[in-house]
Amino acid sequence: MAIETPALDMPQPIAVVSITRQATGLALRLKETLPGSTAYVPARHGFAVAMGARPYDRLRDLFPELWGQYRVLVCIMAAGIVVRATAPLLRSKTLDPAVVVVDERGQYVISLLSGHVGGANRAARVVASLLGAQAVITTGSDVCQKPALDSMALALGLDMEDMTWAARVTTAILDDEPFWIYDPDGHLAPYRAALKTAEWVGESAFVAERDGFDAWTPTPSRAAWNSCGVDPRSVPGVWVSEREKPESFRAVVLRPRTLVVGVGCNRNTPTQEIVEAVRDVFQRHHLATKAVRTLASVDLKEREPGLLEAARVLERPIVFLSRQTLQTQPVPNPSSVVHRHIGVFSVCEAAALKAARTGRLIVPKQRTCNVTLAVAKDGCGS
Repeated sequence: MAIETPALDMPQPIAVVSITRQATGLALRLKETLPGSTAYVPARHGFAVAMGARPYDRLRDLFPELWGQYRVLVCIMAAGIVVRATAPLLRSKTLDPAVVVVDERGQYVISLLSGHVGGANRAARVVASLLGAQAVITTGSDVCQKPALDSMALALGLDMEDMTWAARVTTAILDDEPFWIYDPDGHLAPYRAALKTAEWVGESAFVAERDGFDAWTPTPSRAAWNSCGVDPRSVPGVWVSEREKPESFRAVVLRPRTLVVGVGCNRNTPTQEIVEAVRDVFQRHHLATKAVRTLASVDLKEREPGLLEAARVLERPIVFLSRQTLQTQPVPNPSSVVHRHIGVFSVCEAAALKAARTGRLIVPKQRTCNVTLAVAKDGCGS
């Protein structure tokens, strides 16, 4: 049987763990051929330690140590040992490292945990190619050659915010059962043909209440959903939007990072006030903070402690734009007061629009005591 050799593009760093002398030989072999890998072997295998492997005393103590350090664990031992050792450490498929199991003779490489998101399926194929072994992949989407939600999200750069209904939607995809997709900007369009039983719904499925911009209340249109033939309260679906979904909808939530938050603030504004202002604006406008791509402000604020810390708390980068750049950006709410103080007519609206690559303003300037905020949307559908 011809062996397909995939590119060595598995996640790093990688820990290769062995128990027996024969397994340790395989671990050393992989250490030399897998970039970013470290071999862990029993301390009694001094020959391997002399060749650069790291010794351990007790396997039960080793796994908790490796769990937070490595993105891939290649375990050369019985699968049952790995299951028992990793069970207390499991959190979720979006957080756990990839776990791959190899038998001591190097005949089979099993993708055990985090096949898609963690990259265990890819890792299993790479390790199998290096050992001349057979990769064992059991994820249904791979076996049936159908798209998987987590793989699609990874490929398209979508954040997996809520995967509660992932198993049910995955079953619908595998069994050709009906489900729905709300994706008004077409992020999942490359998979439309493969998702053949999906009912694709758009903005017409909601009665939108707007305030002149896009303050959008997600009120489902009963007539529109009836015409689709699915009830989102009982049939699970996929919600791909920066908008918050209605609470009654059963859906996997995937977030595109399409929002830019423009921020202006007074000197020495506390971090808490900036963070609370962002969260309040997003809540009032039914937007998800997970959909933020970046924050943006004027270059005069690039050393403002509260603003820098707010970006860290919100777990998003912040960019600072020159006053010359901001001055060229038309805005709906220019301020002569701001112009008098720093030479531009707008900070938050201008920064949001400039940092949004092909953007439009969806939340105009909002004020607190010390903060101004605006939100622009870029990317698909902007």
